[in-house]
Amino acid sequence: MKYLVAPDKYKGSFDALVASEIIKEAIVEVDKGAEVFQLPLADGGEGTLTALSKIFGAKIEEVEVNDPLFRKIKSRIGFFEDKAIIEMAECSGLLLLKDEERNPLYTTTYGVGELIKYAISNGVKEIIIGIGGSATNDAGTGMLSALGMKFLNENGEELKPIGENLIKIKKIDDSEFLNDVRKVKFTVLCDVTNSLYGENGAAYVFAPQKGADENAVKLLDMGLRNFANVAKEYLGKDLSLSSGAGAAGGLGFALLAFLNAQYVSGIDYILSASNAEEHVKWTDIIITGEGRFDRQSLSGKSTIGIARLGAKFGKMVIVISGSIDCPFEEYTKEGITSIFSIVDMASSLDRCLKEAPRLLKETTKSIVNLILRSKKL
Repeated sequence: MKYLVAPDKYKGSFDALVASEIIKEAIVEVDKGAEVFQLPLADGGEGTLTALSKIFGAKIEEVEVNDPLFRKIKSRIGFFEDKAIIEMAECSGLLLLKDEERNPLYTTTYGVGELIKYAISNGVKEIIIGIGGSATNDAGTGMLSALGMKFLNENGEELKPIGENLIKIKKIDDSEFLNDVRKVKFTVLCDVTNSLYGENGAAYVFAPQKGADENAVKLLDMGLRNFANVAKEYLGKDLSLSSGAGAAGGLGFALLAFLNAQYVSGIDYILSASNAEEHVKWTDIIITGEGRFDRQSLSGKSTIGIARLGAKFGKMVIVISGSIDCPFEEYTKEGITSIFSIVDMASSLDRCLKEAPRLLKETTKSIVNLILRSKKL
């Protein structure tokens, strides 16, 4: 039989490439005549750089940049043709911080700007940037600061580009802004549609996941509103309510409004770039998965993207997830045949995380064996 192995990352355990290797190994141990094609997926968050670099044959380099708390780290960037691939989670991601360090009042996207600056110094004409998995809520002021823009308070003093200071911004100084930025095309991979501020904005919807308490959320939202007004006066236009402006703590807004970026669905971009439709036509069975499958997965994550493509061609789609919180009726409507949880094989979630490789392999072997036996009935 032919198998298309197309998982996303299993957050906290391993990335999509490792997951695809484990699943492939399990398949060939049970189905000796199996043909397997691996297609590791991402949707703009963690793993996007790895997935796209594999698709495009990009060369990956390491660059010293600032992490979300302005500490020096090595961050990766990919280059192919006249393009660069940036994954914001590499330098401004939540997984870079310990639990006690997570607070979007004090985090920055400065490292993203440093990667952009490095890419431009290498003469690229397009930057593809995935903006999922952020630790930030600075409306992209960190990124813009790294590119030479200054944000001033009422006394004309430059502010540190963090979420806490958004409420204090009164003026934008672009006298030292890197003009070459305006010559580059920015393609943003993102499936978030939230506006910059308000009850469906960056602070109220996403900041609690990044460590913000109730008071911090209110302050951040007021800051985002203030920055939107200052930006409107500076730009002569208001994009704060645009779809995706609230992505990555408002980085989406900065990319749209200041860098004239184009938004595309992260999973749709990767599926198209990888020629996934042809691989789906070829296969008999699609096996995909992620760390947790819930209702949020239905709104544009990798697993549902490949499932919908599988449904288009009448393929069996199996999801192997860490945990499941989505009704049968909802996921089957999206083209998924069945979902299996590796947590069912462990006594606790902690054990599942520690033993995830073994549990993923054992679950896959059980599924493949069931499929083969059912063929003989």
